[in-house]
Amino acid sequence: MTRVIEWLISLLIVVALFVVIALFLPATRSVSHSVETNRPMSTITDVLTSYTRFRDWNALVNHDPRMQIQVSGPESGVGAKLDYRSTDPTVGNGSWELVEFNPGESIVYALDTESRGSDKRMTFDFERTGQRKQNVKITQTYTVDYGWDLIGRYAGLYVTNNVGEDMKLGLGKFSNLMATIPRFDYNQHDAEFAFVDVPAANVLSATATAKRANDDIATAMTNQLKWIEQVMEENDLESAGPLRIVTNEFGSDAYGFDVVMPVRPEGTGPKGDDDASDEPADEVASTDGDAAAEGEDAADDDNADERVAEIAQEPVSLNAPFEASAMPEVLDIEINDGRNGAKNPVVYLQVPKHRAVTTTYVGPSPALARVRDLVRAWAIVRGAETADRPYEDYRIEIEDMLTDTAEFQVYWPVKIGDQMPAPAVQLVPEPVAEGSEAAAPEGEAEAGDEDAPAEADAESAE
Repeated sequence: MTRVIEWLISLLIVVALFVVIALFLPATRSVSHSVETNRPMSTITDVLTSYTRFRDWNALVNHDPRMQIQVSGPESGVGAKLDYRSTDPTVGNGSWELVEFNPGESIVYALDTESRGSDKRMTFDFERTGQRKQNVKITQTYTVDYGWDLIGRYAGLYVTNNVGEDMKLGLGKFSNLMATIPRFDYNQHDAEFAFVDVPAANVLSATATAKRANDDIATAMTNQLKWIEQVMEENDLESAGPLRIVTNEFGSDAYGFDVVMPVRPEGTGPKGDDDASDEPADEVASTDGDAAAEGEDAADDDNADERVAEIAQEPVSLNAPFEASAMPEVLDIEINDGRNGAKNPVVYLQVPKHRAVTTTYVGPSPALARVRDLVRAWAIVRGAETADRPYEDYRIEIEDMLTDTAEFQVYWPVKIGDQMPAPAVQLVPEPVAEGSEAAAPEGEAEAGDEDAPAEADAESAE
């Protein structure tokens, strides 16, 4: 009996010590870790306020890559919620819900997990750093309240190791993710961005390479376009859309590109159009007259560079079902060399339907290189992977490309799931070798004037 009493007394002493110590332990716990990045604030907050790239930066996925995730509420911003389920006991079931967003300052998530504690919060605070405040310091802080849960207070002793290590891992992954995104602030671009499905088309294409100088690029564009126009005339074809320039290589000294024209047999376009169709691409081309009419006023307008053109196609979701359409009917096209025996560089292609990220741009063509980077950055943040080559639909004539009212629609094809865009089908012989593009059909190249368009040095990001 004495042994039992001694044992009970010892147990009471241990319990008393447990309670006393627990009462002196903090009822709340917090742990913080930081990382610094040189990416724009908009890129950082767009990634953290949606769950599109959650698997790419959050450490939960490292414990169980096969955990199930379900997103509800808005696509991003306050109210967006992610529920997860895992058979791994270290992960369990839970949720993240964005409950507070102060742009440029902080983001707060409410966490619901199976671990002890309540009022769990994951906060991301942002601070601009660096000599010109171009970098952003991201501080991630986890807080939890154990209240009178004495066992929970003891569990709080391990928060630094358990949650803290996951935070460090997650911030490291986040930093690596930021490094894959072009350092361009797409929020400074006035026009909207969207994913669109570009329909299949018959096109005539001619490859060119020119020095990165206005006159050289203008001459190359003009010469290749003349070859295409010659083929169109000889085969009774008409334009089925605006001129398209596909970027092959944009180097420091040279610019390699394809001059592309969508075509169709003459008179087969929608009724009511003389030489332009009702298709979205030609709808855009019809704005050229308006732009020309406004040219004189816009030239004196201080806000001319703020004009925004509309995206031609209907926006779609990145993950929307994609139905590949049938190719258009194959055209009977004959491609002849020039009168003086010059090799004709034109080829006939069928370009399959594809999904692309797009935006519009109004202004001189030298900024197109920067706009392409903006398009790619916006797409990556939203979980897309760009593929193939970027291209632009030119809504103006070549000689007008340096004006403030020049309009372009910029595209960059993206993968659908893991599938690359289907390649174009070539139906005629190869063009002349790169770097040796033929002269204009007339046999004499036209020199570009001082106002000729150019893909000049891209505007550097701030």
